[in-house]
Amino acid sequence: MRYSRIAATLAAAAIAGGGLAASGMSPASAATVLDHPRCKYGVRHVRTTLNVRATPGGRVVDKLYPGDHAWGSCRKFGKWRRVRGTENDRKGFAYVHYLKRLARR
Repeated sequence: MRYSRIAATLAAAAIAGGGLAASGMSPASAATVLDHPRCKYGVRHVRTTLNVRATPGGRVVDKLYPGDHAWGSCRKFGKWRRVRGTENDRKGFAYVHYLKRLARR
């Protein structure tokens, strides 16, 4: 959601300001600002739900169900990965043992 707002703002600035060259940014550097590596994960080894927590080991903010696919960070935070839950669409951390990386964009 945040990235789509940034992209819309950059597009509006490019149209109003005459392009990225007027703002001092090259198209390549604008692409690097917007392109953050994201990975798609599948939920595995779960019978009921996988909790998505606010912090690693913290309070539960969302859930993932068996067979769900979730997008998140490709980076590990100890034995945790930052993902977006499917029930409430909230960001948080899920234990890496229960996630299998399916794709990267």
